[in-house]
Amino acid sequence: MRGAGWLFPMLMLLGACQRAADALAAADVAVAGQSADAAPAGTSAGGDADALPLLAAVAADAPDPGAVVRTYAGHLLRRDFDKADASWMVAPPPGRADDAALRSLRDVRDLRISTEPPQARDQQRPTHLIEVPVRVRVLTATTTLRYSGWYRLVPDPQRSGWLIQAARLQPVLD
Repeated sequence: MRGAGWLFPMLMLLGACQRAADALAAADVAVAGQSADAAPAGTSAGGDADALPLLAAVAADAPDPGAVVRTYAGHLLRRDFDKADASWMVAPPPGRADDAALRSLRDVRDLRISTEPPQARDQQRPTHLIEVPVRVRVLTATTTLRYSGWYRLVPDPQRSGWLIQAARLQPVLD
C-alpha cells in the first residue's frame, strides 16, 4: 500500500502534462490559422502605441540601422570622410569622434564590422534613440585589431532614415 501513495500524484502530474500539451496544440492552430491581413507580430491592429515595432520612427523602406553603421564604416575604410560625416546627425569635429580609432587607421587590408539587432534606448513610442551593438575586426599590414562597442542612431529630420548620434568603441585585448 505504501507504493500506491505516490501513484496518485504521478497520475495527476501526467494528466496535467497532457492538458498543457493540448493547450499548446490549440495555440499553434490559432497562429497557423491567422488570415493574411492579420497584424504582424510586434504590432497591434488597434494601434496600441506600446506594440509599435522598434524601427517605426522612420519610413518602412529606410535602410536597416546595422546597414547604416556598416556603410559608414565602408566610407571610413575608403577614407571618404565627407560621406562618413554625412552619416552623423552632427558631424564630429576632427579628432574628436567617439570612434576616432577607426578614423585614424591607415594601411587597412580588411575591415569587418558585425552588428547585432538594435535596442531601444529611450521611452518614446516609437523609439527615437536606438543602439546598435558592434564588433569590429581590422586587419592592417602589421597587426589585427579588435573593437567592441555601439553606435546610437536617431531618425533624420525627414524621418526617411537613421543618422548616427554617438558612438563608443573600446579596444578588445586578445
